[in-house]
Amino acid sequence: MSSDMFIGSILVEKGILSEERLEEISAIHREKGGSLMEHLIACRAVEEEFLLKSIAEELDLDFVEKIDSEGISPELIENIPITFAKQYKLIPLRIDDDRAVIATAAPLDIHAQDDVRGLLGTDITICISPAEEILSAINSVYERQTGEDELESGTGEFEDEPVDLIDIADEAPIIRWVNSLFFQAVKERASDIHIEPGEREVYVRYRIDGVLYETKKANKGNLASIISRVKIMAGLNIAEKRLPQDGRISLKIAGKSIDVRVSTIPTSQGERVVMRLLDKTTVLLDLSDLGFASDHHEIIGRMIKRPHGIILVTGPTGSGKTTTLYACLSKINRPDINILTVEEPVEYDISGISQMQVNPKINLTFASGLRHFLRQDPDVIMVGEIRDRETAEIAIHASLTGHLVLSTIHTNDSSGAVTRLVEMDIEPFLVASSLMSVLAQRLVRVLCPHCREIFQPLHEQLEELGLTKEQRALRFKRKRDEGYRTKKTEDHLWDPSFDPVFYQAVGCEKCQHTGYLGRTAIYELLMINDDIRTHILRNSDSNTVKRSAVESGMVSLREDGARKVLMGHTTVEEVLRVTQEDVI
Repeated sequence: MSSDMFIGSILVEKGILSEERLEEISAIHREKGGSLMEHLIACRAVEEEFLLKSIAEELDLDFVEKIDSEGISPELIENIPITFAKQYKLIPLRIDDDRAVIATAAPLDIHAQDDVRGLLGTDITICISPAEEILSAINSVYERQTGEDELESGTGEFEDEPVDLIDIADEAPIIRWVNSLFFQAVKERASDIHIEPGEREVYVRYRIDGVLYETKKANKGNLASIISRVKIMAGLNIAEKRLPQDGRISLKIAGKSIDVRVSTIPTSQGERVVMRLLDKTTVLLDLSDLGFASDHHEIIGRMIKRPHGIILVTGPTGSGKTTTLYACLSKINRPDINILTVEEPVEYDISGISQMQVNPKINLTFASGLRHFLRQDPDVIMVGEIRDRETAEIAIHASLTGHLVLSTIHTNDSSGAVTRLVEMDIEPFLVASSLMSVLAQRLVRVLCPHCREIFQPLHEQLEELGLTKEQRALRFKRKRDEGYRTKKTEDHLWDPSFDPVFYQAVGCEKCQHTGYLGRTAIYELLMINDDIRTHILRNSDSNTVKRSAVESGMVSLREDGARKVLMGHTTVEEVLRVTQEDVI
């Protein structure tokens, strides 16, 4: 029996996959190549850890959940090239009774195991570990001598004298230290790396799940070397220190293709660098994976199937607006629909969609790209952001001439987007006739399922979120009186007979002791109905528009956040952190 058939039989026998679903994924596997295991994980058919545990159980092998990389002797890996170890996802752990114990994420790859026997010159014993854990151990062991101590040692005193930056950047300790930043960032799921000069030290902070954490330090004397190394990797001018610069780096780390957007600015203490990490291998999320409640999911599904009109997504930078738009496009992406996008930058390539990146240096802006799109016979157009009157006018013209337009706009809430368009000197009647809906969103951290604990929040916190028993009873009565289908819209959570369990973050190794693991979104969906159109034509302020929307049944950001708290997904503190009190 082949390894793929063996894996398939395990999943079917355990009732994890149906034969029909297995055949669907097997067809993708036959078409694209690679291993069936990779496609099963990429399609979210099964969790990698669960699959590997099932294989370990079937083969009577040990499953090692956590690898102690510090306990691996450097002499043990001397004869195994790092490229080989990463390609086949394996690493020697120790020697037991003259046999090398090998951790692998591909336990059915017999050929790789034979090669390891030859490289080590000894018999081996196999155990199974998750691929991410093995790749992390490989990076840690092979990069153990990263030169960090060389950068962090010293009294903090340095001489500010002219140095050949090319020569400095080529020093091995600097290269290894910068590389270690990327390795650790990918391992800890960081979305951004901040390199910030202080008075006597260089500080490195990672943004993980939307929150910054300080992780490393280096001596201030190495700042020029570090910045120069990053600039060389990004193709920037290392001699220019007075002006901000932007660049990009393409890396492959732990088997993942990472696109890095680099931004440098001069400060009083020296140059500062921020790098945004985009995992190009990440599978695009479906609408059902974004955290929509059933009522929001149903409405959005209908909106994106309409032939014309404008749908706006609003929120601050880093709130997941682009991810939401990509999920919408993926949902309607079919051969009979012509979809064009103009973005800054193109974050993920989507097969079947034509994506264009703006370039202000050659006057290729959102407005000019959108204008040319109208000659390309589009059905659906996505504009990265509406930030000026010209872009807004062309987007509205496109929607009024039979095109569905999706875009983002920077406002605090959904009603603010309506007044923002009017402030751009767009005629109110054009906004009222073209705009279909506005989706405001924020990202909240998800509680780590491995360490969360039950607790009772303060009455004041529950009152702020509208979660006291009396507040829930009032909302449930209103919904019931309005004839809402309570079970379908999750409004049974507001039933006073429902006794919610509240959780708090604790922290463990799985979540880097933060108490949170990943993020989900909370939403506020403003539908443009007749009442809202009347307010737009009257030039009403955003509070008046929001009040009318709530009266029509709109769920506010804070209220949707409270719904996530009741479902045990996040904490009261998280929702209060990212939302403001509803003033209606």
